[in-house]
Amino acid sequence: MTLDNDGTFSTVGWPTDLDGATGDTKGRTGSGTWKLAAVNDSGWPVSFTFHKISGFWDSDVNGGYYGDGLYVSGSRENPHLYGYVGDPDSCEIDTFTRNS
Repeated sequence: MTLDNDGTFSTVGWPTDLDGATGDTKGRTGSGTWKLAAVNDSGWPVSFTFHKISGFWDSDVNGGYYGDGLYVSGSRENPHLYGYVGDPDSCEIDTFTRNS
């Protein structure tokens, strides 16, 4: 996943749990816009609006979008984005860390 300063993002291999999606999940690409939620917002702390997901969605053709999000932990200097894999009670998470 790459988050750009202009509020756009691109992904490879995520999201993987799309019903009806075709193609290899590891090679699936996606793109769209992202934003940080206000501190008192009850939604995702980091939300993603996918405009395109290969083998699944294209807003130019289908209209609308696919939404998803991640939680935030760590510090401002060393942030970690994470999301639950399946049921949150299973305590399985995917963690993303900053590369640069």
